[in-house]
Amino acid sequence: MNILMFLAALAVITLGHFFRIRRWKSFISVYEDSHDSDLMFCTGIGYLVDNVLPFHVGDIVRAAIIGKKLKNGVAFSLAVIIIDRILDVFVVAFIYGTIFFASGKNLMNFIFFTGFSALLLFFLWLSVTFSKRFKKCVLVFSSIFNTKIQLCILEFVWSFICTIRNTVKKIDKTKLVLRTLCMWSCYILSYLMYSNCLKNTSFVDVFNNLFSIDSYSPFVDYVRHGFSHYYFIFLLFNFLTCVSIIVVAFFEKFKKCSSENKGELIIPYTNENSCLDFLKIYFSDIRDKNYIDRFLEINKDVIILRNCSAGSNATTLQCIKSGRMVYRKYAFGSDGEKLFEQVKWLQNNKDQLYVTEILDAYQKNNVCYYDMPYLGDSIGLFDYIHSMPLESSWRIMESVVSDLESNYSKKYSSKADADTIRQYYDKKIRSNIDKIMNAHVLSELTNYEKVVINGETYDNLTMFLDKLYSFDFWKEIFENDYYSDIHGDLTVENIVCNINYPKGYYLIDPNGGNIHSSPNLDYSKLLQSLHGNYEFFMHTAKVKVNKNEISFKITRTTSYDVLYKRFDKYLKDTFDAKRVKSIYFHEIVHWLRLMPYKINNDSDRAAMFYAGLVMVVNDIFEEFDNIDKRIGIKACNV
Repeated sequence: MNILMFLAALAVITLGHFFRIRRWKSFISVYEDSHDSDLMFCTGIGYLVDNVLPFHVGDIVRAAIIGKKLKNGVAFSLAVIIIDRILDVFVVAFIYGTIFFASGKNLMNFIFFTGFSALLLFFLWLSVTFSKRFKKCVLVFSSIFNTKIQLCILEFVWSFICTIRNTVKKIDKTKLVLRTLCMWSCYILSYLMYSNCLKNTSFVDVFNNLFSIDSYSPFVDYVRHGFSHYYFIFLLFNFLTCVSIIVVAFFEKFKKCSSENKGELIIPYTNENSCLDFLKIYFSDIRDKNYIDRFLEINKDVIILRNCSAGSNATTLQCIKSGRMVYRKYAFGSDGEKLFEQVKWLQNNKDQLYVTEILDAYQKNNVCYYDMPYLGDSIGLFDYIHSMPLESSWRIMESVVSDLESNYSKKYSSKADADTIRQYYDKKIRSNIDKIMNAHVLSELTNYEKVVINGETYDNLTMFLDKLYSFDFWKEIFENDYYSDIHGDLTVENIVCNINYPKGYYLIDPNGGNIHSSPNLDYSKLLQSLHGNYEFFMHTAKVKVNKNEISFKITRTTSYDVLYKRFDKYLKDTFDAKRVKSIYFHEIVHWLRLMPYKINNDSDRAAMFYAGLVMVVNDIFEEFDNIDKRIGIKACNV
């Protein structure tokens, strides 16, 4: 045996593996950084395993080891390795084709690898052409297993799909081809050099030892062939190759490089349940591809911890961005345009009111998001009410209303006009009543004149339709309103308490597009919380409906009762009777606006929110009918 030729072949194949590692890294680098030393070490260990065990078990070991060092984990690393191996299958098929047409030998190997390549291409074509069915089949198959295994399967397929897509769209294909050519040139040259260092051995013999369908692994083949000297040399060659890669990896580790793994997650969730929910949405095709692509694009710079969304079409996420905890709120399409109005309102009012800081904002092509700071010492007013003295809670509420009223009066736009009230009536009142009355999920309930809610009987919404459908009725109530640059969604949940702010609070999540932008609309949002019990409805999970009976377990705290009475008194002491009536009837409009969203997106609980609407309508009509009667009696006495 020619020792120098043997060592030269060893050096050249090690160089070939270096090009393989660079190609492997090009797939990984689309999402994150990886260290050459880690990739070399994993490759060396993987090949050591392949030296002993058949069926490329070493690739699984390689994926497991490097997966622990990557942000995107084992499923991603395995998917990348499989893509890497698929490229090898095409090259091996080409080489066997060349051997067959040149010598007429290795027909079975040529047929196998050509057929395997064709099968892979057919499978890829099938998965792209029938992607919706393919994804649903994957989801159905994965659902057979427990959630842990299901997550692994879906993560792997997701990573596989993304890697193929990125190979087409993002990876520098010139570099990919060059690295593949350099890698295989080194391999072929090494096989030629190795065959020349042994007697009676050709390039084809060496190639067959590695890739033939009759070969398993160097060690297994060594045993199968009776521990022959020829197969021992081949086993030694492969073993020394692995050792060489590991030694190079060891020295590579001493190079100066950043220990921080920068990059993005292929799925930007850390919570397994959230990750599984996202993958189920993707594979079930509930959301269109554009939604998924836009979601990934805008959230590639964050790690999502949890979804904090409430009852709106915008999504709020608690995230980590550049090592800092933030809240990110985003929306697409018309909802994105609406969300951008929030950004503008917060920026326009930051010097006049206590509002959340905007750390970053983006708006383009109907996509909008903005980031708010996560303040660990902040607490929502709902939790504050139920954990702090009521006097403190009331002081904050009074400050909020007082500050807003002062700001709104300075930004007085105009008095309410009939045309604007008509638009408000058409879009926010009449159309929503139509949606409620035509909703299939409420069709049984709306047939009755009375409804029984948790054992108490109320007039059904149908009993109030004559007035609710009357534009003149609403015009008379709202005609004295005035317009300003209002918050638009002043629920208890959108007031955040923080002792570091001058008055102990700041506002979040304004809502534009109200048409009739009266301050009364804001104060009625607080009524929706304190009077309508909105937050407790949101925390109630189940509702039962039997004919005209609606039953659900809901609580109402003493704290809410006390604060509602104080707020009601404050309104009546501060504003005239006409304005107080307007504020209360705006609360009815808020419930009417809420119902279509619940019907479409939360149909299982729609009946419960319908019950909330009915109770509020009954209470408000009863109170103001009595007030109107008392005013009428006084007028007669005069």
